Amino acid sequence: MQKDLRTSSHAAVSLKWWSLLKGSFQCTFGALILVGSAAVADAQTSEEQIRQAYEGSSGGPPAGSSSGGGYPGGSGSGPPTGYGSQPGSSGSGYPGGSGSGYPGGSGYSGSSYGNTRSRRGSDTNVMREMLQQFVVKAAESTNIASLADPESAPPIASGPVLLNEATVAYAKGASSLARQLYFGHMVAEFENAQGQLSAVKYSKILKRPVWQIRWGISMAVRGDATDPQPIKETAPRSTGGPGDGMGPPDAAMMAEYAGGMMEDQSGGYSEDEMRAQMEMEMGNMSSPDGMDMYGGDGMYGQPGGRANALAVAPKAPTPGERLEQMERSMTSDEAAKELEDNLGAVVAYLGEQFDQRYAEGSFGQALTDVTGEAGQPDVVSGEFVDLLEGADSDPPLWRPGIVYLGRGHADENLAAAKRAGIDLVIHIDVSLKPLRGGDYTQNISRCRLIHVATGKSLGASGSIDSLEFKQQSRTKGLGSREYIEEQLSNFVGIIDRQTVASDLPQLTPAVATNRIGTLLASGGSRNLQTLAEVRLFQQQGLLNEDQVMQVFDIVGGDEGLQLLFGTEDEKLSVVRKWISDQYAGGNSDS
Repeated sequence: MQKDLRTSSHAAVSLKWWSLLKGSFQCTFGALILVGSAAVADAQTSEEQIRQAYEGSSGGPPAGSSSGGGYPGGSGSGPPTGYGSQPGSSGSGYPGGSGSGYPGGSGYSGSSYGNTRSRRGSDTNVMREMLQQFVVKAAESTNIASLADPESAPPIASGPVLLNEATVAYAKGASSLARQLYFGHMVAEFENAQGQLSAVKYSKILKRPVWQIRWGISMAVRGDATDPQPIKETAPRSTGGPGDGMGPPDAAMMAEYAGGMMEDQSGGYSEDEMRAQMEMEMGNMSSPDGMDMYGGDGMYGQPGGRANALAVAPKAPTPGERLEQMERSMTSDEAAKELEDNLGAVVAYLGEQFDQRYAEGSFGQALTDVTGEAGQPDVVSGEFVDLLEGADSDPPLWRPGIVYLGRGHADENLAAAKRAGIDLVIHIDVSLKPLRGGDYTQNISRCRLIHVATGKSLGASGSIDSLEFKQQSRTKGLGSREYIEEQLSNFVGIIDRQTVASDLPQLTPAVATNRIGTLLASGGSRNLQTLAEVRLFQQQGLLNEDQVMQVFDIVGGDEGLQLLFGTEDEKLSVVRKWISDQYAGGNSDS
């Protein structure tokens, strides 16, 4: 049923666009025909008058016309009073008036009519050729069949604008931008954000309402060994590697391949044929004698002649097309590779445990259902694409819900986490010790859970030792997963006990007022997260309208009040401006 309604809707839109385009095309084509007909008729009438005048007189100008100005009924040598001396102002409407700047155009100089017939005939041909060009280009650029296709209708956004942009940003890996747009959705699209506001949770460790706890992961690698040799999971047998019988390519084979590539890249074309093909592809339709396709040497002195007179300017890409051209994915392959190269099965196990809790909503429910193909990317605004292009400072997502802060000392990574608005960090210290002259590496890793705001460690795991695993694998028959699970069980328990969010408890107006006071005192100027909490308390009836307006005024001034009372476009503009200013100030998430 929904599919039928959607198809009907698209069909209706398609018919509407077809009707508009059809009417526009008919009007334009009809106008051109009338202009062309009028031009031809004018030329024919003028030629007939000239012929009759010359046949019935001694060669002077037609009766009643000026011998100098070319205006009927005029006795002077210039145009009628008030018109001035204008280029091409002979009344014909064609190029060629005195001083007009067109090649070969002398205008009606004195009483000479000697070249009137040939000039008018040439101008008529030019007009006819231009009309032909226009009609051909219009036909070529209009796909009539697609206009009747329901799928060809312009994309129509469904749902709140900022929520869609938050979804698309997250699908493109810009998690900080997505979070700010999500807050902006609840602030500026309040009436359509009731479901998102109701999905709020409470974090005991953060002591505040949360829609999604922000996680980060980082590592520090030290030691003299250069090959990490982490604990590996059992992997399927690969192809194309050592021992598969393929080996590196032979030098003679490479030389033969290179020679074949350089031997003949012409595809069988002669030099002249290749040059002609290139000229056609470059849009040069000149013939060997330098004349253009209409027999002229360039229209109005411009390169390319009349063939380019009606050239269509390149179409600017739509926001959706710009978005499609951006090379962004939801998660970072580089982050995953760096972690896997140094931690192997350890980070794979941590990732599985995190994914399970994230999908269950243990850390909040905002954007947990977003995948790399989510949202409506074809209906985003140009302003959103500008924001996404400027979101390069967002740390990459290792997995949905957790960003990779990089490789470095714990203090450095903690500072980066604060700048990115991260709440909790899993920091992994990796120690690499060379064994047996460097042929083997003892890889020892240890995980810590850090509260970013305070910098305090909330707990640590036991050591995960690759040498110990090999010994237990031989003596106890342990697999890599069983060993890692045993070493990390205590750490995973710390995460479950301290970080899992719970339902928001029943609040009172006094609690809401105190919370808002704390946010304002901590510097909540132009802060969308602060205003999102205000909207939450407004939805729960804990703040009245006057209190809400007062806080919006304190946080954003006139722009804050626009978020309450402005038009939809004004609200969207303020949200995007605040986010853009945050990125410009080097703080992508506050």
